Amino acid sequence: MNVMVTSMETMAKTMHEIQQNSEKSDESEDIYGNDVGQSSAFGNVSKLAIMPFFEMSKIPMNVFASVVETISQAKTEIQTPDAPDDEINTEPEEENYDAEVVPLSEEETTQETKAILTEEIEETSQKALWQIGRSGRTELQSRWTATFDYHVGTDIDEINNPTIPHLIAVKGGPKSKGATEKLNIHFSLDRDYQNGELAFIYDRWGAEKDLVFVDDELLTPIAGAGKGRFKHVALSLNNVSTGDHIITITTSGETEAGEHRIDYIKLVEIENPAEHG
Repeated sequence: MNVMVTSMETMAKTMHEIQQNSEKSDESEDIYGNDVGQSSAFGNVSKLAIMPFFEMSKIPMNVFASVVETISQAKTEIQTPDAPDDEINTEPEEENYDAEVVPLSEEETTQETKAILTEEIEETSQKALWQIGRSGRTELQSRWTATFDYHVGTDIDEINNPTIPHLIAVKGGPKSKGATEKLNIHFSLDRDYQNGELAFIYDRWGAEKDLVFVDDELLTPIAGAGKGRFKHVALSLNNVSTGDHIITITTSGETEAGEHRIDYIKLVEIENPAEHG
């Protein structure tokens, strides 16, 4: 405010000098009798119009800058009043991803822990017997189906463009395109596999609880990671004999989404599982 007052006083003083100079100019014309009549009137008007701008040019530039800056700041403060202290939020709110996770019971947690492969063991699974889909694969545009049966080996390009649902929905949940409530994966094995020699692996999102079955027998429940969150699942299978088999995935839980995405699914062999037991 002090700067603004000083600047305004300087401008007022300068404008007063401009007015005095203009009046002196008029008096000098009357004394000497020059520029009388119409031409005199025209001259006076011209000088009165030009003299203020000429005299204003004498005002220092820093005075103009100070006045403009002060007025601009005052205008901004008027247009944007300070918010009350209780409305100020300096930190963005973080979404609570864990709030929607469908919990597992103590028994279910034990089952999941037993079935989940460690990263070290999974790294030894070099041979994939089959793989369906990949990360970021094309979404299936077919209509929702309550139960979807997928047969391994029937697609031309099972990895990049498989005709398999990319969404698993809870029972009675949304009926989105490319979604199913029960995904059955049919496949065949050409030999017997002992406990721990096969691993079932898939990537999933969401907070819902999955149930994974092998030939209608529950292998394990799988807890979700949270709303919109990713989880990599690698499960050790029990004894599986030669011939045809079905792996089934369903999901459940009261969540906002009511469904979650699956990108890829694969079955792999574990090399020397006894060494990791």
